[in-house]
Amino acid sequence: MINPFHTYSNSVRRRGKKYLQLLVVFCIGISVASKAQQQNLFSNFLLNPYQYNAAYAGVVLGTQFNMAYRNQWVGFAGAPKEFMCSGWGNLNKHPEMALGGMIVNNRAGLIQRTSFQGSYSYHLKINTSYTLSFGLAFGGVQYNVKMYDAKPYDQDDNFMNANVLKAFAFDANSGFHLYSKKFFLGLSNQQMLNSSIHWANTSGRLTPHYYIYTGYNFKLDSAGAWVLQPSILSRISGPSPLQFDYSLKLIYKELLWCGATVRHRFESVKAGGNYSEIPSASILFGCSWKKSLNFGYAYDFITSGLSNYSSGSHEVFLSYRMPFRHKRSAAELAKEADETELNTIDNSVKSNIRNKKKNQQKDEKKPGTEKKEPQVQPEAPSEDNKIEDKEGEDKPK
Repeated sequence: MINPFHTYSNSVRRRGKKYLQLLVVFCIGISVASKAQQQNLFSNFLLNPYQYNAAYAGVVLGTQFNMAYRNQWVGFAGAPKEFMCSGWGNLNKHPEMALGGMIVNNRAGLIQRTSFQGSYSYHLKINTSYTLSFGLAFGGVQYNVKMYDAKPYDQDDNFMNANVLKAFAFDANSGFHLYSKKFFLGLSNQQMLNSSIHWANTSGRLTPHYYIYTGYNFKLDSAGAWVLQPSILSRISGPSPLQFDYSLKLIYKELLWCGATVRHRFESVKAGGNYSEIPSASILFGCSWKKSLNFGYAYDFITSGLSNYSSGSHEVFLSYRMPFRHKRSAAELAKEADETELNTIDNSVKSNIRNKKKNQQKDEKKPGTEKKEPQVQPEAPSEDNKIEDKEGEDKPK
């Protein structure tokens, strides 16, 4: 950082220290009011939509832990680097509810931003296919500006050493998530409190961010082994440009997948009409082991003028999911014991009936036990027949 006061006297330099600090804080306030460093940016957002929407926690029953790291604009000194750690799980007695938490650390240059939140979500079954979940999260954001990392123009000028500017603000997020086996749609509002950030001599605000995303799973074969998943993510935060991420992913048996993402930024300029550009594009791939351990990687190509100074961005994602185990209550255990006893009695009765039928069939097949048909006795001759016989005796044969 250039020190414009290095040629002045000591008294002027002392005043310059104060003015320079005010200038740095003012620049920080401007950056806080913009979108660039306020919210984390990950290309593999579909692997963990929870980072944008608290309502996603509990969509898949069980407990899941996630970690992600992004090294953006490799080659730039002080380029943004982000680390995210999150997790959630369904409640044992109320599987329709889920609790979660997340910590995100972002550092760009001298500014370090750490955000944390705890969330609650509720899932409401609409019909046999669709479920609607609601989520709410509360937390805070901590800013640290490490002035001692600054590099003054005058190497002998150490007035900025051991100075750290700090600021804190409360935060809240909300959203909903509509989903089925094939379709999903989400809307969330991040930093919805528009909280103030107070520095030593100035202040800024957490700008509200809105995220809208949707996607659909198309089966490419009758067995459903191959699935094609197109999706769209929109980021809205004034006065920053409107941004869209168009993604297309090919999935094989939920074990292997690959895809691509194109990031499109659109802004309306008063003087020159509409402004549109594609600043980057990404390739994505990943794999899953027993549907529990998931790995994902993304590489971003810079398509704007920054490509002359940076080789791109790298992103790694890792998650582990434990299956849901419902802890049954005493009433449920008693009910299950009664049902088990009734099933045992019913099976015993059915077994006895079958055994009786088998025994009867065996007895019928034994020799000497066959049923004999009743013998028909010949009829006794009538009186008329007797007379005819007597008369027939005198007749010659």
